[in-house]
Amino acid sequence: MKLLRFALWLFVLPTWINAYGQTLCNHTIPASQTTVNGVDIAPGDTVCLLGGNKDFLFFSQLVGTAEKPIVVVNRNGNVIIHTTHFYGIKFSHCKHVKLLGINSDSYGIRILKVANGAGISVDELSTNIEIAYVEVSNTAFGGIYAKTEPDCSFESTRDKFLLSGLHIHHCYIHDVADEGMYIGSAKYTGQYLPACDTTVLPHLLTDVRVHDNIVERTGWDGIQVSSTTADCSIFNNIIRSDSYRETNGQMSGILIGGGSNCDCYNNQILDGKGDGIDIFGFGEMKIYNNLIVRAGKSFQPENNNVPKHGIFIGNAPDNAGARFKIMHNTIIKPKTTGLRFSNFFTSANLFFNNIIANPGASPNMGEAAYFDNSTAQNNFNLKQNLFSEQVEPLGFVDFANDNYDLRAGSVAVNKAFDAGLNNVPFDILNRPRPHNSASDIGAYECQAVNARVQAMGVNDRKMNVSFNAEQGKIVSTIFFSSNDIVDFQLFDANGKLLSSYTELVVGPGEHQFSFSVKSYPPGIYFLQCRSKNHQLSKKFLIQ
Repeated sequence: MKLLRFALWLFVLPTWINAYGQTLCNHTIPASQTTVNGVDIAPGDTVCLLGGNKDFLFFSQLVGTAEKPIVVVNRNGNVIIHTTHFYGIKFSHCKHVKLLGINSDSYGIRILKVANGAGISVDELSTNIEIAYVEVSNTAFGGIYAKTEPDCSFESTRDKFLLSGLHIHHCYIHDVADEGMYIGSAKYTGQYLPACDTTVLPHLLTDVRVHDNIVERTGWDGIQVSSTTADCSIFNNIIRSDSYRETNGQMSGILIGGGSNCDCYNNQILDGKGDGIDIFGFGEMKIYNNLIVRAGKSFQPENNNVPKHGIFIGNAPDNAGARFKIMHNTIIKPKTTGLRFSNFFTSANLFFNNIIANPGASPNMGEAAYFDNSTAQNNFNLKQNLFSEQVEPLGFVDFANDNYDLRAGSVAVNKAFDAGLNNVPFDILNRPRPHNSASDIGAYECQAVNARVQAMGVNDRKMNVSFNAEQGKIVSTIFFSSNDIVDFQLFDANGKLLSSYTELVVGPGEHQFSFSVKSYPPGIYFLQCRSKNHQLSKKFLIQ
């Protein structure tokens, strides 16, 4: 492929922001107004919520398009909701809407209390909804609900309705009585409706992305996703202190429920009373680069007959088949076992390059405290996992303060099994993997530079990637300190290699490379540049 040089492209500003970074408003909603009806709001319009206190917000019939969504933002201060109502914000019959609390230093839309209900409800046949930079707290029920409950109108049954394009990111959800997020119906195999004496199948979801959220102190599960059959990713979330109500069946940091096929990666789950991750889904799922610390340790700590695990995998409710790739996770001090595998409808599962340290059951269960498999042993291929009764010898940067990055001398450094097509090209902090000659075991890839690479000037190198939506291209700008031969590889967020560009000759100085990405759907991607002795990686977003 020929080396190309271009002038740097500027990002095209969204239509709702002018050249000075100010929000352009087609409709302005005063603080006293609580209902926003879409009768006079057109696709592509921007609705500005003026800052101030509101009792609640009800969005009805806001209908945008994929190309021209309706954008709802705060303006001139934070929007504050503190209510005795049964919801803080509700979407009814809405489609292609973005709710963005962006005009603030942190969360521009803040739901501080809902005395009799949930924080946000994506309800009544609403679909293609994005929620970002919103705070939800002190709710009587869950933080965010996203599903339409079936009723005797039968409009939201599986054959009639699909919720697609749900995107929840950069939100702060805390101190809620039930789930932090409840996405999709947990009754995947059927829901009985007493009013019409019949059982129906609730609707499904596709294209669900939940990422970069902070979820703290939830009464039940931190994040629950069910009935989401395709294109589902849960990543880059921080979840602390889940399941404080100790309700059986509602205790996990992340729950991937029946009917779901979701990849789950780069999450940090700490100090929950439940399991770190519970999985009851189907299909091929990738669970990788997660940090799980002290899962279930504070749940009846004196009772060893009540188990809690770092990761628990059970049968799907309809006994659907599954295959799991569980790789590069770091699991520290779970109450009982690191991984409890109890799905009897799987085959060809992978368990590679995981760290499990100090599981509570190790004095009684021995090796099974790390990997407890109830199924046939040939269901799993185990490679290069690191099990340890103690945390200290593993060489973490500062385990006493929950920093589980790896020191240069760690026994996990450069020891990972080369998983071939299943390799993960980045770590939990989105740093390139491998960093040196080989990958590291666990969620973190040690960034200490070995002497040979440092001498060759790797610290002089910088790499940036920009995406041009109009032309469907990415531009990578890299500074090289010496002559080199490089190649590029493009990966999706799940580590799948999409394309390669090889043997590009470069000299000292700054170079720009352009690649077409028109054929790829919106999402997170990684561009990796490699030479004989160096490797750089950069995350970018196609939208």
